[in-house]
Amino acid sequence: MFQCRLLFEGSPASFSTDRRKISFILSQLSGRALEWAEARFSDETSFSCTYSEFLNEFSQVFNQDSDQTIDSRALLNLKQGNLSVAEFSIDFRVKAAASGWNECALKSAFFKALNENIKDELATIDEPSSLEDLIRLSIRLDNRLRIRDKARQKNHGMSASTPASNRSSVSVRSPGSSTRPGIKNQSPPASAQVSHFFSPSTEGAECEPMQIGHTRLSPEERQRRFKGNLCLYCGEPGHFIASCPAKSKAGVRQRM
Repeated sequence: MFQCRLLFEGSPASFSTDRRKISFILSQLSGRALEWAEARFSDETSFSCTYSEFLNEFSQVFNQDSDQTIDSRALLNLKQGNLSVAEFSIDFRVKAAASGWNECALKSAFFKALNENIKDELATIDEPSSLEDLIRLSIRLDNRLRIRDKARQKNHGMSASTPASNRSSVSVRSPGSSTRPGIKNQSPPASAQVSHFFSPSTEGAECEPMQIGHTRLSPEERQRRFKGNLCLYCGEPGHFIASCPAKSKAGVRQRM
């Protein structure tokens, strides 16, 4: 009906009679409203009522008066949520128009419904004097924050995709080894075992990796111990050949 009135006022020559206005409105109806019109105006040649009478009857059937109490409660329960302020302000304006609240109350309700990040930004500046100014300012702030969030996420994604060779590395130096960037390993590298493996014993003899019983290791067993950071002498974890207790005991027995 609102759109029809705008059309009638914009084109008075085209809708100069009541019959033309009623005919146009009826032509736009659908659903239950069309069923009502077909039953009410069975005679298409005569509507038997003026335009004003038609509007009154039509409003009585379909236009239920809004309950301001219900509209007010709906306004109080509004929250911005995942909507942008621009989208949310449309819902707010619709319910505000039906609530009958004054300007001050509507400003308070709008501020209360905003997300916390927008409230934080508004708290740092002077409050606008009117509801429309408050809505426009909130929309601008929300748009800027959303643009900033997108830029931050883009920068974070670029940092995450940077090759490891371009990132800062942490150097870990273990006894007897050179500095190796980018390696986080609390156990001494395998090179530490190699240096102990080829270092002379206290007796001046070469220290071959041995199993218990002085049996020479097979290449496979030697590789397994080497990769597992196991002692090359006794095969146990927690120490290397230079501090192997089994090797120390064997040396004592030899001297005896």
